Amino acid sequence: MEKQNRNQTDEQLARELRKSRGGKLGGKILSLVGVVIAVAGIVLGGNIVVIVIGGVVLALGQMVQGQSKSSASRQAFDAIAPGVIGGVFENVQMDPSPRLLSAEDTNIPLPSHSHCGGSGYIRGTYRGLTAELCTVRLTEETEVQREETGLWEKNEREVYAGQWMLCELGREFPTWLTIWPREGLDKLLRSGTIQTENEAFNKRFNLTGGDEQEALRILNPSRIERILQLAESSFGKFALNLNTDGKLYIAVHSGRGFFDAGKGRETPEQLRQRFTRELKWFTDMVDAFRPM
Repeated sequence: MEKQNRNQTDEQLARELRKSRGGKLGGKILSLVGVVIAVAGIVLGGNIVVIVIGGVVLALGQMVQGQSKSSASRQAFDAIAPGVIGGVFENVQMDPSPRLLSAEDTNIPLPSHSHCGGSGYIRGTYRGLTAELCTVRLTEETEVQREETGLWEKNEREVYAGQWMLCELGREFPTWLTIWPREGLDKLLRSGTIQTENEAFNKRFNLTGGDEQEALRILNPSRIERILQLAESSFGKFALNLNTDGKLYIAVHSGRGFFDAGKGRETPEQLRQRFTRELKWFTDMVDAFRPM
């Protein structure tokens, strides 16, 4: 009976995902029409009315796309996420208050941003440890002056979206440490970061900490090897921050949120497998930092 009910739910969700793809396609077409209208207004000597109409149509198309994506993710979450979460966590709380996880309370380097927002908070107990998940989005707000009208307007763009997890390891550590990926000149310039005895790790990650020797004791060879193994199966660039009070923050810059339906092209079973795989990746990282 349980399998039959799940199949029925999957069939319903599959229909809704197909509808969502149709809605996003309609939104893209509207957006394209809006761009064409706005360009035509510019070509016609800066016709303000036509440009404004194009902007309105473009905004409407983007809104339709956003609503379709949000609806698909909500439906996927309601149909699939509770089973996935319940298979890993006990004492699950949806949208707990007060929240434990705040991205800006960590030492994890983040891109320049004007606003930091979190959503989709879920708290539970993982193998006796309190853990909390959420989606973190950073946006940058800028002001630009339109040449056609001379008016200033504010633009907000997303500069970061990722899945975060906080786990309270239930013990204190002698120092804090932060691990984040090497990018650009970081790969050439290693000054200011702690060097381990593992060259593959040093090439791939930056490491800082309050006390170098204690940080290296925490990151013993077996932990470093496990982190490198998990790096191979990661679904985005990731960073870690371990505090002296035992709070472990894990951040994956995946470009999406937890239990996000994405482009809606996956079947319900494929979504279930992806949600399970991503959540397991986080818990595997937690296990790597448990006392040995």
